[in-house]
Amino acid sequence: MCDTFVVQGRLMASGHTTLAKNSDREPNEAQYLTKVEAADHRPGSRVRCTYIEIPQVAHTYAVLGSRPWWMWGFEHGVNECGLAIGNEAIWSRVPASTEPGLLGMDLLRLTLERAVRADEGLAVLTGLLEQYGQSGRTSATQDQTYHNGFILSDADGGWVLQTAGRHWVAKKLDGWASISNVYSIGLDYDRISDGAIDHAIQSGWFDPAAGAPFDFAAAYADTEVPFLPGCAARLDFSQAGLEKLEGQGRISLEDLFSLLRGHGPHGADAGWRLDNDGESLICMHASSPEGSETVASVAIELPGDGRPSLFWASLASPCLSSFVPVWPDAGLPQDWTQPGAGNADAWWNLESMQRLIERDYGRLSGAPRAILAELEAETLAAARSLPEDASRSSRFALTSLAARRQDAACRIIADLTQACMADVVTPRDADPRGRYLQQVEAARVPTLRGSGFPLA
Repeated sequence: MCDTFVVQGRLMASGHTTLAKNSDREPNEAQYLTKVEAADHRPGSRVRCTYIEIPQVAHTYAVLGSRPWWMWGFEHGVNECGLAIGNEAIWSRVPASTEPGLLGMDLLRLTLERAVRADEGLAVLTGLLEQYGQSGRTSATQDQTYHNGFILSDADGGWVLQTAGRHWVAKKLDGWASISNVYSIGLDYDRISDGAIDHAIQSGWFDPAAGAPFDFAAAYADTEVPFLPGCAARLDFSQAGLEKLEGQGRISLEDLFSLLRGHGPHGADAGWRLDNDGESLICMHASSPEGSETVASVAIELPGDGRPSLFWASLASPCLSSFVPVWPDAGLPQDWTQPGAGNADAWWNLESMQRLIERDYGRLSGAPRAILAELEAETLAAARSLPEDASRSSRFALTSLAARRQDAACRIIADLTQACMADVVTPRDADPRGRYLQQVEAARVPTLRGSGFPLA
């Protein structure tokens, strides 16, 4: 599960189109930043994706993305040309298959490697979809699969794309757009795949004789999925939030960070606790090891005109993290890539701190959130003070400093929280989620580099 939204430059205070996403995956599924360099490829070359190989193209562009530890594909990313994409799981009446094939995350990475702008990205992604379809287990530990929705955006335009098997529908961006784990393109599409309407007719999902226009969402959505109400609630929350922000004037990057940290109408209450409805929140918190939580967040600024994109990355839950600026043409923060044996792991450091605080979120999160917010504010100010022609080394220095400061704060917060819970703070009643924290710790799996793709 995930939530993705985009705001075009004319609505942003910065003037930069910005794509933002919370990647919601299994609680123990670490997610790491991955940089792929541009490359030329020999005729006949092939590329190995998560499960299968497909023919490689002559040239691939440099890409920065966020990758689940066991997977080849990306949850979200941006390429050197300024094309950004985020994806969503969606459930269709078209049966989803666990047969090894291309995952939605593979399609996303392939498109970033092969397309310059959003229009070309739409053509590349739908072409791959129509040729290869989408299939394969989408979890390293569970037998699950799904179809995919996407937002593709460059500085000047973009698309919302939703798929069902090899069928698809697309709507052009206009101002802002938000998607979640439900079909949202119904009557108002701009493009649709050949055969999508005919397939719906043949399947009994659409009757043209009734006189109503074709509605892709009504025809293809599986409305029997039990957790759809929570998905719809998150879509309503993000859309209402963006509509409100637009009405207030220019939208800031901080506004988008705040939306990604959304805990619903009661999340700001001092006594608020995580409960079993955590998967209906934009900033998602799981209630079982098989559930979903936000494991990575991003806001990608796309200034256009050849200027470098800016990838604001957050590890684990954004409510207990700060966004760190990463320029794709500079370096990655130390410890934010998938580690080898014996190396530090920034993702697990943050996730472990989060689990300590989740024992009593309302009482324990206030000071950590204030500390991380101050770090983030200072980093934002420093990034905005950089000259437009700042060197790669100066930009990377800011990235490294922000990541180091967050890591140091994380360690101090974890130690302090542990000590307070042991000797100072009397815990309230039992966690409403039962033994979730003990269960999820017991279910941890190694996520080191070299662990491989266990399902390949």
